[in-house]
Amino acid sequence: MGRKKPESSEVPPKLPPVWDYTDYRNWLTDTFKARKAIHSWYSYGVLAQRAGFKARDYLMRVMRGERGLSLEGAVRLSEALDLTPSEKEYFLALVEYNQASKDETREAAWHKLQRKLVQSRYSAHPRKLASIQKQLLSKWHHLAIRSLIELSPVSEDWEALGRRLFPPRSAAMVRKSIRLLERSGLIEKSSDGLWRATDKSIAISPEVGGPALKTYHKDCMGLAERALDALPGSVRHISGLTLAISRPIYEQLCHRIEEIHLEFSRIADRDESADQLYHLNLSFFPMSAPPEETTP
Repeated sequence: MGRKKPESSEVPPKLPPVWDYTDYRNWLTDTFKARKAIHSWYSYGVLAQRAGFKARDYLMRVMRGERGLSLEGAVRLSEALDLTPSEKEYFLALVEYNQASKDETREAAWHKLQRKLVQSRYSAHPRKLASIQKQLLSKWHHLAIRSLIELSPVSEDWEALGRRLFPPRSAAMVRKSIRLLERSGLIEKSSDGLWRATDKSIAISPEVGGPALKTYHKDCMGLAERALDALPGSVRHISGLTLAISRPIYEQLCHRIEEIHLEFSRIADRDESADQLYHLNLSFFPMSAPPEETTP
């Protein structure tokens, strides 16, 4: 008799809950990988056939962002993935949110997502912080005040704290920011009565930010315009560069910009004598249409 093979001690991967995601493509990708790890025969073709899609590579292209899902297709796919009724409703709202072409539609879909999350058994899920993060992005001074508190603990002299900002904010506006920052867990009041930043950092994904992230960037660009007129060149640095490049080089430079962001963050983290806030805006956008879109 042959020896019996020892059973594997590896724990099979769990299927990722759809509730943990704000991008349906990311969830589909992670779900497919998990199912593939459980069943070696699982493939894009198998999933496409179960959902009634003719093209075997269609769902792979959806996950890569090359194709979108219709409402009918999303329904069929949710059934092929054996989602519960509540999971199905959340998934459909997720598809609507990710594929919305207008800010108003996207905003409405976002609120629908939040309602579905509240109605589910995941109503206390940590991702509920996303709604607070959106509020933090709604005004530039919310995060600026958090950074000032990180520089040094502050008392409840909101008027003085508001004067430290450029442009200054009123005591009432600062008080609202403090309440929001406390709710988000980014600051806390110590036993000595001073407000201090917690060890928590905030990382807001584009899926969470949505229109609020766009508003935040607009506000910051407005601050840059104000600084150009109100501050001397010795305390600000604003420059521009026009380049003629191809799409691959554009993507390469975007990656370099991301590296610069990380490098600047590391340098700032090592600065033990920091005493002032700065904001860096980097705008990199086309100034002409691509060749196929130009009018002869």
